Amino acid sequence: MKFDDLFDANGIFLQTENHILRRILPEEKESYETLAQAENPDFLCASEGVSALAWEELLSEDHLTCSILQKDTGAFCGFCQLQWVFSDTPELGIDLLAEYQRTGIAAEVLPPFLSQAKKLLKCDHFYSKIKKNNIPSQKLAEKIGGTCIRTKSLLPENFPAEMAAFAEKEFPDFFYLEYQFE
Repeated sequence: MKFDDLFDANGIFLQTENHILRRILPEEKESYETLAQAENPDFLCASEGVSALAWEELLSEDHLTCSILQKDTGAFCGFCQLQWVFSDTPELGIDLLAEYQRTGIAAEVLPPFLSQAKKLLKCDHFYSKIKKNNIPSQKLAEKIGGTCIRTKSLLPENFPAEMAAFAEKEFPDFFYLEYQFE
């Protein structure tokens, strides 16, 4: 299957009762920057914006990145994506603008997003990395059928165990949980 075959003639990947998941458009870069800045304030400098490489990756044919739009108003809510779509282990991610978080959008759009991707990409599972202290995202992953398969650390492999245990308590952002979706 070719990448362009994932979308209909209007660039739509799928529609739910309340939302449209449409192929990301180049003119949505500013919206992506807003989300990236909210997620990680150190990620962007005001004058630099999203790096050209990061933006080009989102637009690449190895990333199925969809804008999430409200059906009735067309309002932009956020993005969902699968990275490395033609690999054995695509990775799921979703980012919503603050005003749309905890409104049920992710629970509405992610199950059909994964189902459609499974059909089109011939995958049998997906992964998602969720920060260890991000309890709402962990609950969402479990609600939509994800199974936590391991804890991973961003620390070097040879990092002393006693220091890693301390870091896990004091700096939970250095650790994430990996979820698998069948």
